[in-house]
Amino acid sequence: MRGEVVGEPRSFSHVSDTSPLQPACLSARKRCKICVLWNTTDERLLPAIPRLQTAVCPRGDSPTLRLETTPCPQFIMASTSSVLTARRCAGSKLKSMKLLEVLNALEEEESGCSKEEIFIVPPDNAAGDFTDEDSGDEDGQRGAHLPGTVLHASVVPEDSSTEEEEDDLQLQPATKRWKAGVAPQRVWTKRDIRPDFSNWTASDPHMEDLKSQELSPVGLFELFFDEGTITFIVNETNRYAWQKNVNLGLTAQELKCVLGILILSGYISYPRRRMFWETSPDSHHHLVADAIRRDRFELIFSYLHFADNSKLDESDRFAKVRPLIVRLNRNFQKHAPLEEFYSFGESMCEYFGHRGSKQLPVGKALRLGYKIWCGTTSRGYLVWFEPSQGTLFTKPDRGLDLGGSMVVKFVDALQERGCLPYHIFFDKAFTSVKLMSVLRKKGVKATGTVCEYRTERCPLKDPKELKKMKRGSFDYKVDEREEIIVCRWHDSSVVNICSNAIGIEPVGLTSHHSGAAKTRTQVHQPSLVRLYQEKVGGVGRMDQNIAKYKVKIRGMKWYSSFIGYIIDAALNNAWQLHRICSHDAQVDLLAFRRYVACVYLESNADTSSQGRRSRRLETESRFDMIGHWIVHQDKRTRCALCHSQTNTRCEKCQKGVHAKCFREYHIR
Repeated sequence: MRGEVVGEPRSFSHVSDTSPLQPACLSARKRCKICVLWNTTDERLLPAIPRLQTAVCPRGDSPTLRLETTPCPQFIMASTSSVLTARRCAGSKLKSMKLLEVLNALEEEESGCSKEEIFIVPPDNAAGDFTDEDSGDEDGQRGAHLPGTVLHASVVPEDSSTEEEEDDLQLQPATKRWKAGVAPQRVWTKRDIRPDFSNWTASDPHMEDLKSQELSPVGLFELFFDEGTITFIVNETNRYAWQKNVNLGLTAQELKCVLGILILSGYISYPRRRMFWETSPDSHHHLVADAIRRDRFELIFSYLHFADNSKLDESDRFAKVRPLIVRLNRNFQKHAPLEEFYSFGESMCEYFGHRGSKQLPVGKALRLGYKIWCGTTSRGYLVWFEPSQGTLFTKPDRGLDLGGSMVVKFVDALQERGCLPYHIFFDKAFTSVKLMSVLRKKGVKATGTVCEYRTERCPLKDPKELKKMKRGSFDYKVDEREEIIVCRWHDSSVVNICSNAIGIEPVGLTSHHSGAAKTRTQVHQPSLVRLYQEKVGGVGRMDQNIAKYKVKIRGMKWYSSFIGYIIDAALNNAWQLHRICSHDAQVDLLAFRRYVACVYLESNADTSSQGRRSRRLETESRFDMIGHWIVHQDKRTRCALCHSQTNTRCEKCQKGVHAKCFREYHIR
């Protein structure tokens, strides 16, 4: 079930018997996703008038209707996968329940439930001088917390109905309204697709240039946080501090030191970040303490800023970080590997709130955060991203829903490098025959699983009939006018998949485990299904890499966790380039992050007046045999070993050293 939530007064009552969504209903769902836009200023909002709107893609295979409220000044958008009937959703009078009651229902469920996710967007006054008191310190209990204004808001459900209700759904006004906007009815024929796309022949000279440069991990990371981006953040931070009557005097070197501490917190974390500087032997971290004083770090981190407050777009809830988003997107696209296959999906940047909160039991798997639309390569390099602001803040393209519109924006970003025959893969949250048609006109291939109600009445075999046939059976049809194929394949369940570029042939064989017979059997698999399974996981791979060692330090501003997400994404991208460019000396993601953090911290320890570098620290890092790279320097200095002039140095040790002396210098 998906739906929209509209802000209401802070007072609230318990779950009533007449509420359309009861705990018993929630216990039947497979997965819960709640998308939230939260209000932080208005104490009371006008009531909303429910209206029936166009059907949107559900999380499951079955069709849904969307009930959206006529918008008040502020609203909340939520979605769960409860089992409400389509008839109930289509009713003109629908008593909504509060988000707090939904969470109470989740709390009463059995502990074996699947992961819950709550998506939020920034507060309505995010473009103002707003500090998020909800974020608090890191030493509180970890868990999912929601502000009181969110907990006391009303939920208008949007249903994912069951297969038995599909016939009833076809009669609903939403379906009729959707059909009215569709061009001439499609003619479906039983044959394979005959696409007219050109073959992929593009080369990537930029990647060859990066390989020839033999960049170190720091050099790769600074392709994204380049000198222009660092200077911009320094200037905006100093400007913001000056507006608060504070002479901060932040330098680029100090900012890199702060970034180094944030990166280090991903693999070394304490309950309180101040423990890095404590003198206790069980917690003192000499690398951090020697690089920067604690109070200096706290001061810089509290004034860290990414936009000019006098030039904010109040209609953009991410205006405080929009310049950084634009810069990082430009750098991500500039250095992205030029490939044929890309994935598109949604990611989550976790949010941590404490004030007026509702915390589920520790055993409950519930994540709260910002939804981010992501386009990646098949290996997980983030090419383009855009944080979600909800349907009323982002106007979808004509004829497409919000998800489809984001796919088109990603394609537009790809085509800035040239109108090549890219191939995009996405899941049923985005796929529709209409989207396939739009991408085909742009010269872009696309393949994705699709919900049946988005196939524009493609006459395939009934899923119940297909389930009675042996595994590997499939049916397919092609739109004669636009060469778009829809295939229904029976595997462990019935899957619908749509493409404008890949057809059925050649039909291959895939091995599947048979639970009853405890053997592995060979089943037929159409070509478009096989390619989809191979290439669709790029966003998931990126999420997995980010989750391993994500930044743990967070601040009081509402966007502090989002900044950590951007740093993690830049490190993931730099590591992906390292895997491509360094075939002989590859390191894993942890060693890559450690190298960047150590270089930034040790470099500041050399020049900082606040911290003192000890002889013991220098000796340990010199002989640790981890991440020492020889780089060119413009100014000639004396070699640390032979003491003659040299124009090369060790990037980690920050010492001049000849190439011929490099190995001997780093061995005891």
